[in-house]
Amino acid sequence: MIKVLKLFLILIFTSSVVVWLSENPGKVEIFWENYFFETNLLGLLFILVVVLLTISIVIYTFTSIKNIPKNFRIKRNEKYLKLANKSLDNIADALLTGDSSNIEKNSRMLKKYLKNDFFTTFMLFNSSLIKNDLNESFKYLRVLESIPRALYVAERGKIVLFLKNKNQKEAKVALLNLCKKYPDDIWFNEKLSRIYAFEKNWKLAHDTINNLKKIPDQLKNNLANLKILIGAEALDAYKLCNQSVPVVNETIKFYIDQQNLKKAVGVLSATWSQLLCIDIIKTFMQYKAQGDKEALKRYRLIVKALKKHANEKSNETKLSLAFASFEAKIWGEAQKYLDQIEKTERDHRVISLYKKISEKTKEPQAFRDDGIILPDPKWKCSTCNSEKKEWQLTCQNCSAFGQIIWSKSKFEKHTDIDFFKEFLQNPLRHLPQMKREN
Repeated sequence: MIKVLKLFLILIFTSSVVVWLSENPGKVEIFWENYFFETNLLGLLFILVVVLLTISIVIYTFTSIKNIPKNFRIKRNEKYLKLANKSLDNIADALLTGDSSNIEKNSRMLKKYLKNDFFTTFMLFNSSLIKNDLNESFKYLRVLESIPRALYVAERGKIVLFLKNKNQKEAKVALLNLCKKYPDDIWFNEKLSRIYAFEKNWKLAHDTINNLKKIPDQLKNNLANLKILIGAEALDAYKLCNQSVPVVNETIKFYIDQQNLKKAVGVLSATWSQLLCIDIIKTFMQYKAQGDKEALKRYRLIVKALKKHANEKSNETKLSLAFASFEAKIWGEAQKYLDQIEKTERDHRVISLYKKISEKTKEPQAFRDDGIILPDPKWKCSTCNSEKKEWQLTCQNCSAFGQIIWSKSKFEKHTDIDFFKEFLQNPLRHLPQMKREN
């Protein structure tokens, strides 16, 4: 209602002005050089309107013609930006599936659309890594090295290619320089520590990680194992990580040396549900054990700690209780635990313990060699799945560092780890934002 009233008042005012001007047109005379112009006020206003309109049309036409190239670039860039977003989505999908051809195709398209060298070359380098084309990888690495802002990524890529090409000597030389250049960089220091560990230079491998200002959780397990290998305090290693069989073994030995069986069995109890390794039980029962009385004492502590796990799906607890019973010379109890293991799930360790019980009791019926005998479980590299008879810190097959675990343990197995994925560990923080040219 108010808007209508305002419009009505404006119309009345405008009409009044027009009527007044028509009744009082006035007289306007203009002398310009030898010319004389005579008109009224309405005529003068009409001329002014025509002149202003003409000037506006001329300016608009000139500006439109001048802005044709600019408008063309803007529309083209808007189109390219949409296509670039689509290419980025395709690259994300291809990275998840490891589709190198799609990464390469969309990276080239992205370079065309955004005129970006760093990110697109980085993606092309990754594509060549996925398809294991080392010559092509080196080609893109050279391009990355020529881009100032890509220097860090290029340095990481160089190390990856050295390691992938099993050229540890050049990788070590490069890493020594890079660790001096980036003293707090976790990625470079971890790779250098891995090379030292592969050379069995445990002290340098330990110091390389230990000198970092902040040690991430994923390296604490490796550092704990290295502390054990260099003979450092077992408790220091255990405080870092209690998910390592060697660390737990040495910690149990430490407490036994202190004549503190209660704390030793506490370590065993706290870690057993995850480790499930009979080596820990052997350490507790056999390390500096003197006499049957001591064996019986340790056996009772083990039974108290592990009995709650006896009915779980894994047979490792039953076998371990049987072994502890055997060490305490309680033959019937040992056989009872072995009998709880299904015949189809018995491995050579079970059969071997049956035979030992038979020899001690002189009762052949204690040994029941019927059913399928499974192979003994082994240590396993969670990177390449190769099996080991004994624990190792580094896998001699694939050079993985700290990835060998007991096959019966309940740790999450990180499979399908490769150099491409290692290269992508937190690299994006070093990438600049992509810029679109107008």
